Amino acid sequence: MNTTKEGRHRDTLSPQALAPQVPTSFFELGIPRTVVENLLIKHLAAYPKSDVLQLTKLMAINSHLVEEMLADLRRKSHIEVFSANEVNSYAAVTQQGGVRYSLSQSGLEEADNAFKEDPYLGPTPISLKDYEKMVNAQDVRNRVVTKPEVEHALEDVLGSERLISMIGPAINSGRALMLYGDAGTGKTFVATKLLRSLNTSVYIPYAVFASGNVIRVFSAQHHEKVQENERQGSHIYKDKYDPRWVLCERPSVQVGGELTMDMLEVNHSQHNKVWMAPLQMMANNGIFIIDDLGRQSMSVDTLLNRWIVPMEYFEDFLSLPNGQQVTVPFVLTLAFSTNLDPEKISDPAFLRRIGYKIQFQPLTKAEYHQLWHIVASSKNLELTTPTLEKLFELHRQDDINFYPCLPKDMVGISRDIIVFEEYDAVITPEIVERAWSVYFTAEGNGGGKR
Repeated sequence: MNTTKEGRHRDTLSPQALAPQVPTSFFELGIPRTVVENLLIKHLAAYPKSDVLQLTKLMAINSHLVEEMLADLRRKSHIEVFSANEVNSYAAVTQQGGVRYSLSQSGLEEADNAFKEDPYLGPTPISLKDYEKMVNAQDVRNRVVTKPEVEHALEDVLGSERLISMIGPAINSGRALMLYGDAGTGKTFVATKLLRSLNTSVYIPYAVFASGNVIRVFSAQHHEKVQENERQGSHIYKDKYDPRWVLCERPSVQVGGELTMDMLEVNHSQHNKVWMAPLQMMANNGIFIIDDLGRQSMSVDTLLNRWIVPMEYFEDFLSLPNGQQVTVPFVLTLAFSTNLDPEKISDPAFLRRIGYKIQFQPLTKAEYHQLWHIVASSKNLELTTPTLEKLFELHRQDDINFYPCLPKDMVGISRDIIVFEEYDAVITPEIVERAWSVYFTAEGNGGGKR
């Protein structure tokens, strides 16, 4: 069974919105026909001697639309047709004896012009109008999350009962969150689990056509496909949905100190000139976590001011490469995470716009004790009572709080020591003290502060 990184089974997720229907005409595609024709020419240039079936899969549109465009290209002498009955050095025949197509010289020139105008090569993009409609249909606020669902989502988070009463309403509101507290208190860990409570999947487009530009949206880095819908393999036309969309888990996009303002605009990489959607557009219908707020290269005010309008109106205004601006949906949970004091790093006016400000605290001693046992057991290591006594002594000695990050880190170091020294699989007081000394930096007379 296919399982997500958070432990959910992907095949238990159900789409929140109705599946997009397969377009049967150029009008239903919703984008200019010339854009589709140019894309077909680029595919023929990239995959010469392709048949209709291959081109249909590449274009992700109905085969009769591909055949209609091929007929037009043939009339314009932009393609050459090869069949099983032709005998020449360029003949290309499928195993079924079908017809394949290649660009003629004039077609290759058209392809060069098409690539210069727009280097995008992939499934046919959808219209901005269709994108807006789908994103709004998949809004988390359209489905109320209940307390048991949030409890289930955070069931493996010790101390979560102190957060559930705040996190649940926050998810339902769709408003921005500010998660703050000391480093290591689990802010980002909890944020990444918020979407587990929704149990729904969403449709993500491969690309969107907006004001003359193709913007790639689907990203294997940020989007996790759910198990392929069996209907897509059906030969019954009405059972299929538009293959220009990908059924995915709700996206969880996370960025930290490396965030720059360029990542929040339509942009391309140095090596790939295809225009990519900004991070917040990739995170639509999901969560966008800005971790380590205050550690970015730009000022906090500059970063926070970027979100005032989108947070207020649930729309974002993007600058396109042709100089135009386009309005796209901003329908996501925006979560800021920081170990700095929010009152000292941000404008009070901005803080008022954030619906929920949730403080994270260290674990209690009992919770911390339990977590050590859980982590040690997961590594097949034994904990002794003297070891735990030594651990709590070190906490008192160096005035270190019971942060939930410590058991995982310290058990990892202890295991490294045990493996290297070829000791029995037991974390002894001596081993935990050695792990402590290399984990914390010494200050003053040996006191450790993280």
